[in-house]
Amino acid sequence: MECSVCGNTYSRPLQIVVGDGQPQIFDSFECAIQALAPTCPHCRTRVVGHGVETADGAIYCCAHCARQHGHTGLADHQPQSSVSGSGMTNETPGQEESAVSGSGLAND
Repeated sequence: MECSVCGNTYSRPLQIVVGDGQPQIFDSFECAIQALAPTCPHCRTRVVGHGVETADGAIYCCAHCARQHGHTGLADHQPQSSVSGSGMTNETPGQEESAVSGSGLAND
């Protein structure tokens, strides 16, 4: 079957059916991502993970890119207090906090 993006004929293609019910054929995940994944309006990368969706429906790859376009109140992940009981912590055995904690990555 022929890939919908690159035209390559492949013996084991991926067939993906999206909201309109029409199947699309791809020879690789790369071609499927190119055809189906939204593009971040700020940095133009393909949003393959969860991304961040704004109130107006725009999908950004991360909260930083959304903030660059004037959107506020967004975070890439929830603060530690909102995942209580999950067993997840920022602590590493023998250290008070991990090196990533406080880096500002989610708040830059």
